[in-house]
Amino acid sequence: MKFRDSLEPLFAEELPSLSVLVPIKGEKPDTLQGLLDNLATVEWDKNKLEIIVVSDDSPEYFENLIRKISIPQGLKVKIVRREKRVGYKSGALAYAYSLSSGDLIITLDVDARLEKTSLIKAFNRLRIHGCDAVTMNWIGYSQKPYSTLAKGIMISTVIADTALLNGRDNSNLRIFPVGCGTMFKRDAIESVGPWDPSMIQDDLEIGARLIKNGRRICSSTSPVYVEVPDNLVAFYVQQTRWAMGSIEVLTRRFKEIMSRNISLKQKIDILIFLLQYVPIGLTFLAALGLALMSLLGLNHVYDYLRTPIILIWILSLSIYGYNFIKTALGKGYKLVEAMRALGKVSSYTVAISPFILVGLLSGLRKNRKYVVTPKGVKVDTWIQYPVILFGILFLTSSIIYLMHGAPVTGLWLLYYSMGYLFTVATFKREL
Repeated sequence: MKFRDSLEPLFAEELPSLSVLVPIKGEKPDTLQGLLDNLATVEWDKNKLEIIVVSDDSPEYFENLIRKISIPQGLKVKIVRREKRVGYKSGALAYAYSLSSGDLIITLDVDARLEKTSLIKAFNRLRIHGCDAVTMNWIGYSQKPYSTLAKGIMISTVIADTALLNGRDNSNLRIFPVGCGTMFKRDAIESVGPWDPSMIQDDLEIGARLIKNGRRICSSTSPVYVEVPDNLVAFYVQQTRWAMGSIEVLTRRFKEIMSRNISLKQKIDILIFLLQYVPIGLTFLAALGLALMSLLGLNHVYDYLRTPIILIWILSLSIYGYNFIKTALGKGYKLVEAMRALGKVSSYTVAISPFILVGLLSGLRKNRKYVVTPKGVKVDTWIQYPVILFGILFLTSSIIYLMHGAPVTGLWLLYYSMGYLFTVATFKREL
């Protein structure tokens, strides 16, 4: 069942107080200024709106940031620095929450931007449908309009929001908050406690506790514009962190996920959702295993993929490709542009699959490393070296299979190797 967010007019006295929590680290002053200027134009009673920005920067960087920021007239803004840095983004959100006073809480990344009616639409969805939290509709944007990767991720974001949020919500499945653009009732957060500083994936971990507590998280069509990765490094950092965080939540919040408040169907769906990165890691392991078998047993090469599994793989890939192109055309992209974007996202995802596997395994460790996604900035990288080595390995092994009469396995490995080699050949154009 589709829904529309109500745009019923609200009087100022009907609006509750709202606190906007914004964690930052290493951000350019212009980016924070852009968010503050944007929030000054959003519809809400400014007497009931507060923005709390928590910085994890050094004292010198923080002081320089403060000097360059101009608070828009009529906007209540607190910009504070955490003296004691406990945890990462989750810790910053928990600290910001302790300074807040709003009846509603919304989390935003510093590069997020809202439309004039975004907050009103989200609040109407929350109050009319009795939700305890409501996610906003992610719409990707990039500072590099020429980036094919950014275009691909923007299209993928539309698909993910439609399927993983609105689609699952409409199917009576449990959805998780999103890290940027979720509006919470304060009493919902109070019922489970604020964000856990020891956890990396802030949205998933608090979502697991809210779901266990019987709190309802809804999706909405209220837009929030989020900056997407536009280069290989940013994409690698973001995806490996999300992979790590999903496994971390699955293992450390397993009791919450298995709560009696959740139906069997919903539990299975949550498990599938949190395991979404596992197929990428397993595909890499399978390719690596096939490559090693070809090198170790040249005289006994077997066509391992001559099974119905390859047909399932082709069908799944075709369905996703069709939906990707259809979504892109619906958003005004030309066919060639959409196909290039699909190829770029697919290749980059294959190329970082070894690192996603490492991220999944790191999610099981007690101590984990967290890196902030570098968006819209020039970055250096080293990951092209292992990527090209794996590309050469898979290409070599594909030739071995083809030469020894194993066409299905050989062609699949050839296809798989192209993702690595194409990435190495093209990634510098977008750095």
